[in-house]
Amino acid sequence: MIPLYVPVLLPIVVAAVCFLVPRRVYHALLLSAQAVQTAFVIEVFVRMRRTGPIVEYIGNWPEGIGLALRADDISGVLVLLTAVLFLFLFVFNTRKQYMNNIFQFLFITLQSVTIALFLSGDIFNVYVLTELGMIMVSILIMYKHDKQTLYDGVVFFMVNMVGMSFYLLGIGLLYKTVGTLDIAAIGERVMQIEDPRAVLLPFALLVTGVGVKAAIFPLFSWLPHAHGAHSAPSIVSAALSGIQVKTGVYLLIRFTAMFAPVFNTGPFFVAIGFVTAVVGFTAALAEDDLKLLLAYSTVSQIGLIVFGLNAGTETAYWGSLLHIVNHALFKALLFITAGLIVKKYGTRRIAEIRGVFMRMPVVAIASIMAVFGIAGVPFFNGSISKYLIESGAGGRWGSAALILMNLGTITVFVKFAAVYFGRSDGEKFHPDVFTGGVAVVMGLACLAIGLASPAVIRVLFARDLAIGGAYEPDKAFTFLGTLAVAIAVYHGIARLPAVTAWVRSKKLRFNSIALSITLFFATFAGYLYVTG
Repeated sequence: MIPLYVPVLLPIVVAAVCFLVPRRVYHALLLSAQAVQTAFVIEVFVRMRRTGPIVEYIGNWPEGIGLALRADDISGVLVLLTAVLFLFLFVFNTRKQYMNNIFQFLFITLQSVTIALFLSGDIFNVYVLTELGMIMVSILIMYKHDKQTLYDGVVFFMVNMVGMSFYLLGIGLLYKTVGTLDIAAIGERVMQIEDPRAVLLPFALLVTGVGVKAAIFPLFSWLPHAHGAHSAPSIVSAALSGIQVKTGVYLLIRFTAMFAPVFNTGPFFVAIGFVTAVVGFTAALAEDDLKLLLAYSTVSQIGLIVFGLNAGTETAYWGSLLHIVNHALFKALLFITAGLIVKKYGTRRIAEIRGVFMRMPVVAIASIMAVFGIAGVPFFNGSISKYLIESGAGGRWGSAALILMNLGTITVFVKFAAVYFGRSDGEKFHPDVFTGGVAVVMGLACLAIGLASPAVIRVLFARDLAIGGAYEPDKAFTFLGTLAVAIAVYHGIARLPAVTAWVRSKKLRFNSIALSITLFFATFAGYLYVTG
């Protein structure tokens, strides 16, 4: 029986002890540690499925006092997702020259910090782990030391520092009110509070802090600086969009559930999720930069996830959790293949990249499968999670909102798909077995999860959800109709360069981002006051 702290500490211990060995040996050792850690995580996940939630207290301190580690239906899945994704990324980057010992140490430590955050049952421990992760991400973003990347890393660091300042203040006020930092104990004590407004301010502060991490509207402006950083290695962008941004979504789930007995935040976050999705795909459509388009697409997908989580039905809720898994897979794949494309073509401008399918066939095939996943092509993984969210959201307005969000996503990737076609006179690119193998396996996984979704949902979430309608023939016709509209919309937008230039010009600077954080806090606190 593997203790929960072992998957957290194993990679860090191996990375620290073996730091001075040659780079190739170090990579082999870390890759071995990663494989063993993934096996440990699978054991923990299987045990959690058999016995129910696993709770351990570090140092054998009693409940409510000791630092708790918890693996349950949500955290267990996210820990498993993190371990598997980082294993893919480590194998993918086996022969990359920048993978020196410092980079590898930071990257594998980021994974351990992320896993620890998902397992943590203490809100102050979450703060410490978030700060550690923030420092590591900032260094990884700035790793190649060019001017733009240094700026992007500093923006990421400063904005998240502001968000965590709100969070830390919320911790202090909440502890003063309920007398504990344990998430489970806080939930129990909140139910005993006579006046809900006694915890209004700390709740608003906590949500503002994790809202920045989740990149919801209007707190997302830092994300393109980080995920689309100009010279940041592609596996860094893949890890950030694939799993790191999900830490904020995870904490939103935990904190809204913790305060659910006294505050109904569902309508607020349904609206925020919808606006986040629309703003995200609008900004993506205005971009001609390949990585920035993918970064803004992540904002849009986070909006869809937040929308489904708060739609008020079990089907939409679990569909959103499945979409977290699906998005991690296809967005990480899109970023690593985009990195290969950018390196080969020497530009990030979509208008200057053509003929990828002919010049880089293996990369193109893997990338196209990821596009099919995120666009919700029938039988691919994204189509299943989107179907569940749509089925659960229900109603005329919910269905209309989801149609618009999906139309926006498909339109974005109609624009993205232009890189596959056309002529390219350059030399053909044949990836090595590690790079090409991982890309193809991840692409096939997008299809396999879609085809085997009933089994995947039972394994991951122990739920039997009605998804038969996702495989009906009419879904293919619906998708083709949406695709036709998306193509028309894209060509209409292409004729409006002044509009896209105006959208690009609306990117917020640091002062404006800090102001938007304050405005979100005030708006959310006002909502709680009126509805509480």
